[in-house]
Amino acid sequence: MKKNLITQLSLLLLSVFVFVACSSKQKGDVSDDPKYADIANNIFFTKAPTYYYEYTQQKAGGKTGNFLSSQNGMPTAKLIAEIPVRSHVHISKVLEVPQEDGSVKVMVTGKVFPNPQSSGEEYMAILEDIKPALELNK
Repeated sequence: MKKNLITQLSLLLLSVFVFVACSSKQKGDVSDDPKYADIANNIFFTKAPTYYYEYTQQKAGGKTGNFLSSQNGMPTAKLIAEIPVRSHVHISKVLEVPQEDGSVKVMVTGKVFPNPQSSGEEYMAILEDIKPALELNK
């Protein structure tokens, strides 16, 4: 049952990621909104392992993108790297993405720095997914 729930959450995460990554416009940029002032254009340490994945749409000519997640073992994505604790995550943009059911998902984009010598890897993530892995109160 737990594995089924994780699989369903993984598929939901990937669905949202694909929706945002494949849209040519990034409408919903709310980086300047005061309610996101504490995270937009800031750098945070990781307090738990995070995972850097590559995902390619399954349809012909599908787009490829990278995303960051606190979930280990995404069945439909390729794990590129496990990001260790105390790594840096830069959140450069905050996006609000309206969903079909009327809710809004908050997505973030930026770079993750797995070690001090790294030039950073670009990512996209669902904020609620990576939030538990970040030290946001410092």
